[in-house]
Amino acid sequence: MPPRWGAAVPRLSRRVTGRAREGCGRASKTRSASTQVAPTAIHLRPDIASPRKELHDALAALGGVAQHHANRRRLQLALEGVAARDAVTRVAVLGLTSQASAQRLTRLLLADALGAEERWEQELAGAGAGSESAVLLKYGDDADADPPHAASPLFRVRAVPARLLRCHNLEILVAPLDATAAAPESPHEAVHVPRLLPVHKTLVFAEGLDSALAFARFTPHGAAALRRVAKLAVDLPPPSSEQEPGAQDGAAAVNTQAAAQALAAFRASIQNATAYERGWFRSGLPALSSWLVQGLGPATPIQPVLKTLVSSVVDDIEASVAREDAAQSQKLAALPSAQGASASIVRHLETWAEKSHAELRDQLDTAFTTRNWHKLAWWKLFWRVDDVTMISTQILERRWLTSAEKSSIFLAGRMNQAGFPDEVQPGPTVDKPATTAENTRMDISTDVRKSIPWPEHIAAARTDLINDLVPPLQALAQRLVLQTFSTTSLSSAASALLYLTMSNFSVFEASAVGVLGLTISLRRMQKLWEGARESWEGTVREEGRRTLKGTEEAVRMVIRNKERLDAGLVAGEDEGVVERRRVREAVGKVREALERIDQKKDV
Repeated sequence: MPPRWGAAVPRLSRRVTGRAREGCGRASKTRSASTQVAPTAIHLRPDIASPRKELHDALAALGGVAQHHANRRRLQLALEGVAARDAVTRVAVLGLTSQASAQRLTRLLLADALGAEERWEQELAGAGAGSESAVLLKYGDDADADPPHAASPLFRVRAVPARLLRCHNLEILVAPLDATAAAPESPHEAVHVPRLLPVHKTLVFAEGLDSALAFARFTPHGAAALRRVAKLAVDLPPPSSEQEPGAQDGAAAVNTQAAAQALAAFRASIQNATAYERGWFRSGLPALSSWLVQGLGPATPIQPVLKTLVSSVVDDIEASVAREDAAQSQKLAALPSAQGASASIVRHLETWAEKSHAELRDQLDTAFTTRNWHKLAWWKLFWRVDDVTMISTQILERRWLTSAEKSSIFLAGRMNQAGFPDEVQPGPTVDKPATTAENTRMDISTDVRKSIPWPEHIAAARTDLINDLVPPLQALAQRLVLQTFSTTSLSSAASALLYLTMSNFSVFEASAVGVLGLTISLRRMQKLWEGARESWEGTVREEGRRTLKGTEEAVRMVIRNKERLDAGLVAGEDEGVVERRRVREAVGKVREALERIDQKKDV
């Protein structure tokens, strides 16, 4: 017998009890009530604690302007989670064409191996194969089963005294998912909002490869988007060796029969602990158990699972807006006048954008690994402090979108020859970079509107970067060097004073004060300077992407305006364009609020 199975009984008991009690350190006695989401107006919560209030307000504003793009139930769920400090997390377990298999899997995930089989386990395991009555599992005693106030024609509520539900403030919706009957455009709805009840994440359970292939055909274009909040588990014969819990990042291969046999054997006798552990890990269930509670940590200040839900909602809205933009662009491209010229310009624009993004990535990667940039390492700053401006300016002038700028001028010449104007009406917004580096005071957030021809956007953005990013970096370098020298000098003076005035201090004892001051000052200098350099690099990359995106959008706007004029359309923007712009602005505010929450979490 391998060494790992030695003393299996006590170790297994510790593992099972530890897994069952995981997360119980939180204040789980005061459980937040779960309410069914109604597609009504979103109610604001004026007593929301900071910093989640900004995110809540941004989400509420997004719901107001994105009525035709947002799933109201998912947005409402996200708003309720942001508003409540300890909101319930709802997970769906969907069985492909069979709810009975999903119920058996849920029973295995919630069952306590150290306890006897309970009545709710028998109900889940004994469901008929044709059962289509979805069930919502909440924490509670058996006496609380099917409370009258929670009745719904789409699902029934069952109270389950499972430790996993209590410790992690969980609810589990078990329902069937028919991948053959759903409409092609409804995969997201079926997975994200099963039985009209929105969930934070979904586990789809397939029996055999045929069922898994049916799910793949069900989500041909949305698999990548679903992967963030959904996981596919396939019931397959167990492997010859056990599986590690974190070994399956994508679809998980499990075997419910092996898991059920292992659970029954352990409950029959604790002497079967070795067989239980071997069978349980061979079944692949530990991977699903880990995924089930993944992201359910303390809200500091927001739970990862809630952040993922918010990001998913925002991504879906943005994708919906992009689809409408694509549809509108197709209509404009179908106009008979200037159709050939517009299509040619669009192709050249896409090629330019692809090459420009690749250039930005490769050139900056090269710039930030060269010897010149490494001359600004923190320990070289004492004799290189006056070179900060020169080196950082050289990077921006020689490595930041130089080829993209030349190519944009060539593209502008082709467009001018085809009769396209250089300027966009109204003038484009050129946003100066806004950066926040911890303890560096590099706050240079400004918004300047400039009506300039789009071929000059890159040059103007480079000038703004040099003016706004280089001087604060130079000032920080000088300030850190001065502070380091000052701290070292003060600590050295204190060391000398102790030696001269305190007769009981030896030379080594007094010198320790100076060494401590030197160490603290150098460590502080290293932390602040390296953090500022990383922030500077990230800002330069991000501003490059924003500039390229802004330039590309400006060119597309020029093309659309020219096509409208050629078709005799109204020269102004229609209501759909204005609405989508407002939605994008609201999406941007939500993303900014999420970023600020991440920054406060890291402080």
